[in-house]
Amino acid sequence: MIKIDVKRSRDHIAVSCVGHANYNTVGQDIVCAAISSLLQTLCYSLEELTQDNVNVCLKSGNSLIAIYKPTSKSQLLVDSFFIGCREIANVYSDYVEISKN
Repeated sequence: MIKIDVKRSRDHIAVSCVGHANYNTVGQDIVCAAISSLLQTLCYSLEELTQDNVNVCLKSGNSLIAIYKPTSKSQLLVDSFFIGCREIANVYSDYVEISKN
């Protein structure tokens, strides 16, 4: 199962994605591909569309994005990422779990 957690404080946003969906075999797992695509799009969007201080660690099964002193643009991008993940979790609830604090 992929566990996605978005934590927010006044000065920081942390997005973590841990685990694997195991919906299908490697290379044919549409759930994993969908979440990975959203995560990578968030990373590139933060890099190209904001000037925020962002730390990214993308590893298979254990990824983290940290945004320090996020602007409204970064917050909107993270919200969009969360919406996409939420909708995937609604359809594939046995494979994706999300939490937002």
